[in-house]
Amino acid sequence: MNSRERLLRVLRGMEPDRVPISLYEFDDSWIYDYPEYVEILDYAKGKTDKMYFWSPRSDRPVLFYGVVDEENVRRVRWREGNSTYTKTIIETPRGRLYSITREDDGVHTSWTVERLCKSAEDAEKIFSLPYEPWRPEVDSFFALDKKLGGSGIPMGDVADALCSTVGLFGLTRFLKIYMKRRSLIFDLMDLFQERIRNYLRHLLEMGAVTLYRIIGPEYATPPFLSPRDFDRLVLPYDAELVELLHSYGGMARLHSHGKVKQVLPSFREMKVDAVDPLEPPPDGDVELHEARRILGSEVTLIGNIEERVFEVGDKPDIERWVKKAIREGASGGGFILCPTAMPMTTPLSRKVKENIIYYIDCGLKYGRLKGKG
Repeated sequence: MNSRERLLRVLRGMEPDRVPISLYEFDDSWIYDYPEYVEILDYAKGKTDKMYFWSPRSDRPVLFYGVVDEENVRRVRWREGNSTYTKTIIETPRGRLYSITREDDGVHTSWTVERLCKSAEDAEKIFSLPYEPWRPEVDSFFALDKKLGGSGIPMGDVADALCSTVGLFGLTRFLKIYMKRRSLIFDLMDLFQERIRNYLRHLLEMGAVTLYRIIGPEYATPPFLSPRDFDRLVLPYDAELVELLHSYGGMARLHSHGKVKQVLPSFREMKVDAVDPLEPPPDGDVELHEARRILGSEVTLIGNIEERVFEVGDKPDIERWVKKAIREGASGGGFILCPTAMPMTTPLSRKVKENIIYYIDCGLKYGRLKGKG
């Protein structure tokens, strides 16, 4: 059984020959510039099962799933010390908005230093933006699908209405506005939901039918908000996306860090196909056997090896965590062994590299299912 067959069997509720092993977001182009990362990728060939992130390209600026005129969006970059800053300036009919991000040398991610909307008044400007639906070409999807062959599957990535709304303000400001001007938050979410729905439907109609990861639910989980708020901010919006995916033969993977135990019944109500990363305590609050009991046999569990175990653990720690995850996760339903994240720093220490390789070995050792050799 190759990786594509293995992943699809698990996600469709059928038994594979062994538990699939994922290296999560370990496919960015920068990785190939660093020998220690390439060594991991070389070792992983034929041993791990890729869910390779895919997103369409655009030759025009895209904002909030809509195409915008180039003269209305500009970016300014500058260096300060070991950091690169990018200021994005957006001209709207009601005035200017801007955000600032920072990327540090040797760390392959970015942080938002200043959010686009500093106030509720700024958010009102979003409604004035003209909307031309983004309908990208999906040739790159089919090219990736062909390139992967039996080594894995392409996976789309969609930020939900909550994620898009929180992204305007940052979580702290979002929570304050949600408490004081709830109607504004829902108006923004409704605006984003229409755009997301149009975008996703276009991709599916063009044939980019696969597993899609939906991100954003974590912003409405405890301790930030209650399960009741989760059911207002996430359940109806994401359930609509899941239903849309299913109507075209696609699958939905709901991504939510943090303490999700109290909202797992809502995950199940949304009829998602898979959930990740299901972080154990103390970062999360759910063990895999608890998640299985709540979600049932029809939902594929993806997780739950904490990334920090690679950083601070030793080989016995890795083996213990992998063995436990497979024992609990693969019992009574589909399971994909996966870290909660992967390192993004360079250079990568020898210890972390060796721990990741040992994680793969342990996945192979303990992931062989009974009766499958």
